[in-house]
Amino acid sequence: MWKSIVPETELDNVKADRKNSVRIEQYRVSEDAIFFNGQYLPLSCIKDVAVVESSFTPGMSCGKGIPVFKIRIDYGTEKPLVLMVEKKKNADEMMKRLRGSDRDEE
Repeated sequence: MWKSIVPETELDNVKADRKNSVRIEQYRVSEDAIFFNGQYLPLSCIKDVAVVESSFTPGMSCGKGIPVFKIRIDYGTEKPLVLMVEKKKNADEMMKRLRGSDRDEE
């Protein structure tokens, strides 16, 4: 069962929305939400979105980390949602889809 991370912002038909979503690495993005870890964030709740180059060290071992892109999503809470993708083209596609009204201008 998919649950919104923002109370009282549930989508009317989550199953259909997710079914019509596009897969971007481990996430799914639809016209109305981004789906991750059994939860979703309605795109209408997003206040700001930014991408930052970073690195990820699996298992917190020492050594060189894997280059990744972190997508920081501010949705009006104290702590933003941070999602991680490996490829730049996927980070760009995620940004395009998450920006909402900006999508139509590009």
